[in-house]
Amino acid sequence: MLFPSLAFIYIFLPVFLVLYFINRSSLYRNLLLLIGSLVFYAWGEPVFVLLLMAMILVNWGAALWIEKHKQASQPHGTLIAAGAIALNLLPLVFLKVITTSQWDGAWLQSLRAACPKLSFPLGISFFTFSAIAYIVDVNRDEIKAEHSLLRVANYMAFFPKLLQGPITRYADIQEALQHPHSDANEIAEGARRFIMGLAKKVIIADNLAVVVRRVFEVEFHELSAGLAWYGLLAFAIQIYLDFSGYSDMAIGLGSILGFKLPENFNYPYLSRSIADFWRRWHMSLMNFFRTYIFMPLEIARRKERHFRQQSNLLIVFLVTGFWHGISGNFILWGLYFGVISVLEATFLGKWLKKLPAIAQNLYALALILFGWVFFKIEAVASWGPFFKALFGLNAPSPLVTLRTLNILMYLPLFMLGLIASTPLLKAVYERLKENQFLSILTDAGLIALFILCTAITVSGSYQAFLYSEF
Repeated sequence: MLFPSLAFIYIFLPVFLVLYFINRSSLYRNLLLLIGSLVFYAWGEPVFVLLLMAMILVNWGAALWIEKHKQASQPHGTLIAAGAIALNLLPLVFLKVITTSQWDGAWLQSLRAACPKLSFPLGISFFTFSAIAYIVDVNRDEIKAEHSLLRVANYMAFFPKLLQGPITRYADIQEALQHPHSDANEIAEGARRFIMGLAKKVIIADNLAVVVRRVFEVEFHELSAGLAWYGLLAFAIQIYLDFSGYSDMAIGLGSILGFKLPENFNYPYLSRSIADFWRRWHMSLMNFFRTYIFMPLEIARRKERHFRQQSNLLIVFLVTGFWHGISGNFILWGLYFGVISVLEATFLGKWLKKLPAIAQNLYALALILFGWVFFKIEAVASWGPFFKALFGLNAPSPLVTLRTLNILMYLPLFMLGLIASTPLLKAVYERLKENQFLSILTDAGLIALFILCTAITVSGSYQAFLYSEF
């Protein structure tokens, strides 16, 4: 079930909220949360609910087992943790290889033939990483193992974050799981955040998807520089508003239910370096990689004097590429950012800081946009022709224009998307809230925006979230 769907907005969510708020008991709300989350997941992925439930049981039991060994001063806790992590990763890696890999070996063909209807489960990456974070944190004595199976289940299956995060650590929501409660202000702010995220997705991102599709369907040697840049910028805005829109909806729903989920984006296109970009883009994922991959590598290799940090950065970005997909373009995309990050960590970062702020912004934005070329275009052989188009090195076809592609009408939404990618709209919203009358008008405007979004949803023109594939 997707947040913009009619089934979610007009059936699941109203029924769930009514049932949730009629009883303030923590046990009741936790039971309802689990039932609701499983129904939410089963709506679109009924078979994989069994996988989710199995992973919940494995991680609940493994954490208690780790704690028991640690209390008895037995040395097997880390071994159990390693086994639990391997069990968590096994279905993720297996399903990703089977369903998304471009590899074409005989053994892979045999597996695909044996499982012709197997698909990649929505959300598996996100609840797998949540499970790994929980196991590692228990093994590190950063948190106590949770004895309540119900709370562990809700930590992993909490429906607002189930499909696309934000990736949370157990400590982030432990108190809310013990005492799920929200006040009127949290409910109101959560509803506003949900509507804003919904608007980002269905009004801007989904319409820009039309521009992206039509530009990238053209033979690249026929593209003018203007069209190529329009398509690339439209994709950059689309993927940001699509994913940050989901995060806004998830955080808003969490707030309504009394859970403070971590922020996932901080205006990444205003970054001044690639390192800065990855501190602002998909923040919960990069925090996960830093905490559970980069820092352990740094500690394990602390005696190595040469190229330690740089090689660890490359490993992290290689994993980032693999996480997005087992295909050449994603792996090279990860390495692309890894190499730039290494250069910045080695010498380039110090040099950049001496430049004017606008020059730093332009440097980062250019490299980010070039990176989106690798991300968007699956065929590596097509990268060259597209870059030639970007730099005006093609002989563009006079038959391929804004008008013939029928994408001129999307320019106003493109401009709105540019503005929405900056803090400007948020600053205006915060100023309006300071005045009581204007605040009421703003809420009325948000209600109108919600009606518009649901009208678009009724028409069936909304699209799946881009990051649901990962």
